[in-house]
Amino acid sequence: MDYTIVKFVHILGAILIGAGLIGVWLSDLRSRQFRDLKLFAESVRNIAVFYDGVVVPGAIQLLLSGT
Repeated sequence: MDYTIVKFVHILGAILIGAGLIGVWLSDLRSRQFRDLKLFAESVRNIAVFYDGVVVPGAIQLLLSGT
């Protein structure tokens, strides 16, 4: 595989991790503001979606392109 493609995929993985962690952080801040259980549960679900859908794939992509 060409070095520039691997480097691009590696940087893209780092961007995904960063964006996902910012999303987790913002969702966590919003979840602390809610007193209603349904809104709190929705915000916690958003944390799981950001983490499982963005951070973990970014970390796997970063790992695979870095090795």
